[in-house]
Amino acid sequence: MTIRTALQLLARRCLLAALVLALACSMAFPARADTITTPMILTKTIAAMPSCLSYQVKGICFFLYCTLKGCTIRTSIRISHYVPDAIVSSYHEPLTHPWLDIGKPLAATMSAVGAAMMGMPVDASSSSAREHREMATFKSVDAIGNPAGMILAALTSGTLPDLPSAFGVPGVGELMKFPYQELPSIQQQWLSVPGTLTNNVLAGAASLAKAPSDILGKIAAIPGYLGKLQSAVGNVGSLMNAGMKLGDLGITVSKLTGVDLGPLQSVMQIAQGASGGGYPLGSLFCPGSASAFTLHFQSDLDSLFWRELIPVEMLYPASWIPTMQEVSKSPALSTWGGRYPRTGKLVQSHPVKASAVYAERVASIITRSAQPHIYAPLSPGGGFKYFSQFSGRRWQMLSPSSTSCIEFGDNDSLSLASFGDFKTSSTDGYVWNLWHNYDCCQRRGIYLFSVP
Repeated sequence: MTIRTALQLLARRCLLAALVLALACSMAFPARADTITTPMILTKTIAAMPSCLSYQVKGICFFLYCTLKGCTIRTSIRISHYVPDAIVSSYHEPLTHPWLDIGKPLAATMSAVGAAMMGMPVDASSSSAREHREMATFKSVDAIGNPAGMILAALTSGTLPDLPSAFGVPGVGELMKFPYQELPSIQQQWLSVPGTLTNNVLAGAASLAKAPSDILGKIAAIPGYLGKLQSAVGNVGSLMNAGMKLGDLGITVSKLTGVDLGPLQSVMQIAQGASGGGYPLGSLFCPGSASAFTLHFQSDLDSLFWRELIPVEMLYPASWIPTMQEVSKSPALSTWGGRYPRTGKLVQSHPVKASAVYAERVASIITRSAQPHIYAPLSPGGGFKYFSQFSGRRWQMLSPSSTSCIEFGDNDSLSLASFGDFKTSSTDGYVWNLWHNYDCCQRRGIYLFSVP
């Protein structure tokens, strides 16, 4: 058996062990239709891994490792696969948030935070009607780290992680980078807009982007809102039943690590002989960019920008030119909507498509630095050499129905059924699993090269 085959079989065995854990969790927390719980997210995430993971062994990385005794060459396996980074939910008010045990109480808290920042109540948005009855819609959206990362942590470290007792609140660090990191890029984008598209509206927008003093002045005043933010947040507190642990559900480390992994022993022996250090289980998976339950975006917290009180998104040319950033595989035939402006207002009558476009907008924010929003960017941890991250994006619907991984943007203009038909939610709340592609190897010194 080759190392490649053995590693791929190992990955499948690890996922099977994780599925046993998730199924046990789901039995402990039943939920009604159109809603979802954390154990159900674990179950559905792992059940979709055969279609979403795309695990590949790509080669070997070489590193120079030096001590006082001299230098040696160390190796690690280069791998590529998709990681379930974040859970993105869209809803029209906190009481109808579809993620019951995490998203719903968090949305209620952040609604109060948004109201404190704006100095007015954060009103609920309306449910989306269907085709001929509505054109424009508005939704609230949040992005929270997928709890599936806890399972991999237990498999690779041999310890059972605790569920978080409180949530951190994204700050304005990335927002403050916007004037000197992102704004020059926006101005460069306007220079590339064809002259044939220039008209009075676009010319005015381009001028605003070149001299956005009014908008930048409002952004500079944002730190003054931090006092209101701190007092409104207070202690977000325990949203996981006051320190509940995985062990409380009857899950133990032995149940995870005691599964027969078959070829793992052979792989470890081969690797031990080849490198002297071996390839531990944790080196066979690229860590994602989100820790379990990390709050990366919450539209009520971002109300000043999501609700366009500060219309900074209108500085982007893609907010004015429809074909620049369409959620579509064929932009000229798009039936979905644009990623820009990345706000809560959208012209889309189909509720599932609307939710999908909102998910793409939030993903566009949290995967970049210096965006004009209050958020915490996805950022991979140390210990690994990354050749690419966020290079591919897949989506899995978790609620109200469960699906395998897909990419948004199919042209269904000539189809009898639209995307999302027969998958609509009675509460207009939708939950998506955001999968990103990573290509990495574990660092074992100073990186030299990889083969291939």
